[in-house]
Amino acid sequence: MSLKPTFKIYNQANTSLIYQIENVLYTNWPVEQSSGVEITNLRSAGAIFIPGGNKPYDIELRGVLTASNYEALTAKIFALKDTVLLNTKYKFRADKTSTTYDTINVIRKEAIDFESSKRFNIQYFTIRLRANSWA
Repeated sequence: MSLKPTFKIYNQANTSLIYQIENVLYTNWPVEQSSGVEITNLRSAGAIFIPGGNKPYDIELRGVLTASNYEALTAKIFALKDTVLLNTKYKFRADKTSTTYDTINVIRKEAIDFESSKRFNIQYFTIRLRANSWA
């Protein structure tokens, strides 16, 4: 049996499910991060690398919302937009296997992109979450 990974957003304390992102067609997760932070200076010719830190990065999820009619689809669009709020701390959970997953600290810092659509029963979306943006 093949695994269909799920992508879920939990509250900051990781105790309650806020939203499960359905029908994800594309994601750039997992993002490989170097285990260090590079600091550059405009006046110098080089940089300083501090091992052990983690840089923030973006997790992008592209998916599709589906419903039987316009009203149900519009309700799903507003549920996504109004549940995963801007500038709010969340835990993003992505399945690695059927029993293991990654949990990443994230913030949604930009608007969800809803592609142009006649919006009868399908709506494509892109959501970007900023990872490692809070400790």
